[in-house]
Amino acid sequence: MIFQSALKKLIIISSLIILLLGASCSKRTNLEPTKGAKKINVKLPDVMSRNKVDPNTVFTVSRDGQVATIDILVDFSACKRILVKRNATGINKDLLLVGDLPPKRRQLIDTLPGADMFYYWLVVYPPTGKPKEFGPIRVGPDATLKGTYSDVAETYRWRVARTYTSATISWDFPEAKYSRISIKRNTSVKMGTRKEVYATKVWNGTFTDAFPDPEADYWYWIDIKINNKNIISQGPFKAAYPTN
Repeated sequence: MIFQSALKKLIIISSLIILLLGASCSKRTNLEPTKGAKKINVKLPDVMSRNKVDPNTVFTVSRDGQVATIDILVDFSACKRILVKRNATGINKDLLLVGDLPPKRRQLIDTLPGADMFYYWLVVYPPTGKPKEFGPIRVGPDATLKGTYSDVAETYRWRVARTYTSATISWDFPEAKYSRISIKRNTSVKMGTRKEVYATKVWNGTFTDAFPDPEADYWYWIDIKINNKNIISQGPFKAAYPTN
């Protein structure tokens, strides 16, 4: 009898140990990814890989006076960033940055500087690799002068002055909470190779930029991100010696 009782106890203890080991393995299996399992990748829209894309299938632009509404028709949520650019010529150069959007956002409201026609581009950044550009799309002029147009340079005042070795950039904007104020520099009026030399969120200030080459000419731009998506760009402004 003693032997049978001890044997039963041994069987019960062994069963408990097996159950505990099984539960432990089950937990590890649930927490740890299976070896060789495929990662789930979010698929990019096919317009990102096509050579020829009609920009009108990617975004639209409508106008009401001074207000332009850019609606994005494609789901770019798998991408990293969307820039909205505009100019008044329709030629793909000297594009002003007017919007910097998170990939899930599908609309931007842009305030136009004048009653003339304008052209828009989207620049979409995938998670890796080079960005893809779509455009231009034309928005017509404000033929009836319905809009109210303000001089951006009068509202967002800034100036650039230089010495032989440096330029001093000062700005005095309406007091507000800005997302980012970026100052860029180049040795020509070309925008593509500009370099950011300073960034801040302060609405009023001064920055002194030391020249890498005092013998060269320099031009400056200022990009004002006012609500975490809309951007007001000004420039190029040549760094010139003060006149007496």
